[in-house]
Amino acid sequence: MMLQMLEEVADALGSDLREHVAFVGGCTTILLITDEYTLESIRGTDDVDLVIHLTGTADWYRLEENLKPRGFKNTGQDSVTCRLRLGHLKVDFMPTDEKVLGFSNSWFVGGLENAVDYKLPSGTLIKTFAAPWFLAAKLQAYQGRGRGDMLMSNDIEDIVALLDGREELIQEVAQAPIELRRFVSEQFEAFLKLPAFQDVIQSTAQDSDREALLLERLTTLVGFGVPT
Repeated sequence: MMLQMLEEVADALGSDLREHVAFVGGCTTILLITDEYTLESIRGTDDVDLVIHLTGTADWYRLEENLKPRGFKNTGQDSVTCRLRLGHLKVDFMPTDEKVLGFSNSWFVGGLENAVDYKLPSGTLIKTFAAPWFLAAKLQAYQGRGRGDMLMSNDIEDIVALLDGREELIQEVAQAPIELRRFVSEQFEAFLKLPAFQDVIQSTAQDSDREALLLERLTTLVGFGVPT
């Protein structure tokens, strides 16, 4: 289902616009998971998120005009300011600059600059956030909209799925810029002190061995923020 959503949006964008956007968000979690067991439990989502470099509101309006003939419409029915509709799909175009629509994420710029290619089943190439930037962006998103409710947060669910289902994440974060490593470290250090986060880990793991593995990965990520 999620791959089909990505295919539809990628096809509508066309090759020219695909070069300038990176897919991110819950719809791309499935692209980052390399553990088959974890893949089976990835949550569904009803929207597709993209990040694009825009420098002002004029850029946003130009983008909207460019997207109209491709099937994307601003229906006026959404409270999310960056949301357009492509048929039945909700598609959020998130700008790198906060001044454009009044919100952004500190990791959008780095995520876009370090985006990696992913070949969809159709053969279409899209750009997606590399795992370290996906993780950092999700952590900041939870800061902004999680309201401290870890058990009901889609962001936390995606974060833990990535921890559980991508063994390579540890090495990838180890090679990321120091500011990203420190941010990830600080966030997880705080999370590990919260009983609710322990509950999420236990619920995801389902058994003591898997729980121990997740906690080991978290401890390693926390250690990446310690000065050497």
